[in-house]
This record gives sequence, C-alpha cells and structure tokens, in this order.
Amino acid sequence: MDDSLRHRLAVVIFALWASTAVQASDGTPDTGNQFPAAGAYYEYFVYLTPGEPPDVAFAEQSCSGALIAPKVFMTAGHCTAYNYTIDIGITGYYDLAWVTFDLVATGNDFRCFVAEQGVPYSEFMTADYGCDPTAKSVPFPTFHPVTIAGRTDGVPIAHGLTHPGYLRDGLRHDGRATPENWNLLQQPDVGALVLEHAIVGIDPLPLRAVGELDTIEGIVGTPVVSVGYGLNWTKLYGTRPTSGLGPLTDLGGGNEVKRIAHVGPIKNLFENSLVPRQDVKKGDDVVCYGDSGSPLFLERNGVVEPAIAAVLSGATNWCQGSMDPYYRIDQQEAQDFLQCVIANQDDVGAACRECSAEADLGLCEQ
Repeated sequence: MDDSLRHRLAVVIFALWASTAVQASDGTPDTGNQFPAAGAYYEYFVYLTPGEPPDVAFAEQSCSGALIAPKVFMTAGHCTAYNYTIDIGITGYYDLAWVTFDLVATGNDFRCFVAEQGVPYSEFMTADYGCDPTAKSVPFPTFHPVTIAGRTDGVPIAHGLTHPGYLRDGLRHDGRATPENWNLLQQPDVGALVLEHAIVGIDPLPLRAVGELDTIEGIVGTPVVSVGYGLNWTKLYGTRPTSGLGPLTDLGGGNEVKRIAHVGPIKNLFENSLVPRQDVKKGDDVVCYGDSGSPLFLERNGVVEPAIAAVLSGATNWCQGSMDPYYRIDQQEAQDFLQCVIANQDDVGAACRECSAEADLGLCEQ
C-alpha cells in the first residue's frame, strides 16, 4: 500500500471513529435550589512524615452527599474510609472536613477559608494549594465544620463514620484497613459525617422505607436523578478513556458546582444496588469523580420525588458513562447504620463506638 493511500484510509477511519463520538453531560447547575439539602464535603488532608515538613496533599472538594438529619450528612462509605483503605492507613496524617450546601464552592474558596481560619498547617498551602484572594467566589460559600470522628495519638484522622460491614476486622501489616468486598455492587457503601452544629434553614431529606423499591411497579425503567458536585469534564463516548488517575492528576479537581444529572432510567435493580442506564448516546447525563455519595431520586409522572433511594457508589469508567452502581438505602442494614448515627448525632464519640467501622479500627474517642 503506498503512503498516499495509507494516509487517505487513515483519514477515513479517523472520520468514522469521530462520527461515533458523543459528548456526555454532567447535568445542569441547581440554580433554582431545587435540592437545598444536597451538598458536598471538602477535605483538608496533610501528610505528617517524621523528620519532614508537613505536606498538604489535598484541600478541595472530595465527595457529595445529602443532609438526612440536622447534624448528619450521608455520603458513600468508600469516601469516609478512603484514607485508611486506599491512601495511607490509620497513622501519619492530619485530616479535617467541612460541608457546604451552596451552589458554587471552588477549591480556591476552600483553601482561602482554611487559611483565613488559621487551621493547623495551613501555612504549608502553597503552589497549587495556595489561596488566590482575587479568585474567591461572590457570594462566598459557607463551610460547615464536620466533627472529628476519630484520632490516633490525639491527631484527627477520621472525618466520618463508615458502615460497620464495609471493612474487615483488623488491619494489614502496613496499617491499612481492607474493604470486605472490593466489588462495590456487593458493598454496604454508605457513610455519614456528623456536623458540629445543626444546619438551620434546610430541611433534611427523607429516606425510602425498607424494601420500598421492591414494591414499586415498573421500578426498572423508572427515570432517576442524581445531584452532586463532581467533576465537570468534557467526555466523549467512542473515544479512548483518559490515561490519568483522576482529579489528583490531569482532570483538575472537582466541578465544585451543585448540579442535577438525569442519568437515565434504572437499568438493573439488585438486592444491594441499582444501576441507571447512563447512556450518553441516548442523551443521559453521567457522573464523575467527586460525585460519590450523591443522592439518587426517582422521577415518576414527571415529578422528582424527594425521598433518597440510593447513594452513588462509583467505580466509574473514567467518567465516560459506565453504568455506575448506586447503593440502595432501602435496605435494613443501611437504615440501621444511619438511624444509629442519627440517634447519636449529639455525641460523635458514641456514634463512632456504637455505629461504625471506625470502632473496630480503634479510632473512637472514649
């Protein structure tokens, strides 16, 4: 084959490939404040390596979730347990979190807030984790502090409570915890943050009753809506996924805008989870990094019903629409955990000891 023919053939193949690419959407910003109880949490994470200066490793939007009681913010369990399962274990860092319910809250807003509050080690926020006062959002968002759920040697490292069935008992030799099952379709992937102060002016969202989704006729095929603050990234169906590793590398952090994603009808309903269609070729929105923990709502007869049916578990295919699973909240074990946290929302130590996987890790304060 001569070079000119090879070139023409390559152009044709490329054109055919490009013609199949369809851009996916993350949804539209919640400018009408239809979901005031949906929010995001922002994590401040500092490595404390002996003999070295503190290293601010994360200071931006981490996951999404929803207010389900005046002081309880529900999210995904893999979010609350991430640091001591995937990252570093249960020692060697300093960790705090805040929650916002505002429409826009950028990473820069959060870093400026942390610096202005004089949070420990904030003087080490430089370069990409520095505060640019000229880029602060107007109006400036409100960040609500999360109560410290657990410490090691007096250092706060747990910003949330994880379903006790999410982690195995004991730690590995490297100090990390291990999920009971790496397949999120089979995990009780739910967690909770306990806020320092009750949220005023926002009504907590109700949860679907135990077993309720199994009683709804035509539940498979019912449209669903997800609300979160995850990455808003130009995604193309029909193109290769990015080679990057998520918001800490080439994707640039969270979307930092609360938006509503119509992720299509429910395609599969399992005992532990449900899976929306998320087919960009059919006009569905998709979810991405930072959306984990987003509440999912049923849409019936054109009306989005306010009770939370599930929370986004994840395992995304690089944010390009991969039929991500949502953990069902209408299960007894989910409700037992959440109701335990709610009953102890005024005493995070008791909530940690009585309700969470963190108790088995020895993180709860007496």
